[in-house]
Amino acid sequence: MDPTLKVMEVERAKRTVIEKIHENADRIEKLEKLKTILGGWQKAAVAFSGGVDSTFLLGVAREVLGDNVTAVTAIAPFISNREVDEARDFAASLGVRHEIIEVDMEDIELFEENPPDRCYHCKKAL
Repeated sequence: MDPTLKVMEVERAKRTVIEKIHENADRIEKLEKLKTILGGWQKAAVAFSGGVDSTFLLGVAREVLGDNVTAVTAIAPFISNREVDEARDFAASLGVRHEIIEVDMEDIELFEENPPDRCYHCKKAL
């Protein structure tokens, strides 16, 4: 290999490593901020769909608050039993209390319009 290309390849690898270090530092900082926020609460209820975001939040909340966290999963006609079962199983695996509530989506303002902030409206209704 041409020595100039080898140097360029090594420099590119160094930049990649440095970028990854900074990305991880940002993630660690955000995680610590989340833990600090949760640590300021005595207890919390997490709107838990079983998706990536709510699963992560529930895990961190359990770590910070221990038994003082409750997962709340809303069920509606368009949510499959499999999704509810998976949410139930995951909450149980963490030892988190899990409440399942039935929601009539017609009662949620703006639900049928499906706006960009639709998740906010559903969580607010819970």
